[in-house]
Amino acid sequence: MSHSPHQSPDDGSDKLPEDASSVIGGWMIALLWLLFLGGGTLIANHWINGREAAKLTVWTGTDGTTPGLTMQANRYGQYELLGSANGQNVKFLLDTGASEISIPVEVANRLQLRRGRDYPVSTANGQVTVYSTQLDTVTIGPFTLKNVPAHINPGMNGDVALLGMSFLRHFELIQRSGELTISAP
Repeated sequence: MSHSPHQSPDDGSDKLPEDASSVIGGWMIALLWLLFLGGGTLIANHWINGREAAKLTVWTGTDGTTPGLTMQANRYGQYELLGSANGQNVKFLLDTGASEISIPVEVANRLQLRRGRDYPVSTANGQVTVYSTQLDTVTIGPFTLKNVPAHINPGMNGDVALLGMSFLRHFELIQRSGELTISAP
């Protein structure tokens, strides 16, 4: 069998070996896209978090008028603020559906809280056993209460405590258009 000069033999030699530089180039382009998308995501998240931080909690009444605290909802429609429990900083998420202040174990350990009796509570994630405790003081903005009932919740992760009605029921809460105002009754 003879081949003309314009025909290649059918032994697979017509396929060129894959160029290593084109493989590396393909991977570099894919990596560049991943970096671009990841960087864009980080920049967008940083921008959103910056907007959230700009929505400061505002205290009123510092001029002798009735004290109040006004805060903006975060992007999830929740109200978070930095307060204190037993004189130490604590991040709180306001939760009018919680009967007490619910404290994650990590925060309870930092505050050196003692576990009291255990009892079941119903949460959004089902039933969980919590441990009673009491906070000597709880402060948010211009408001401080003493001897506030709370519980230690081993089912909660992180460092954010739920600020429930054992604290909030002592104040007037008004919510309008993504803004919550807490004032003395």
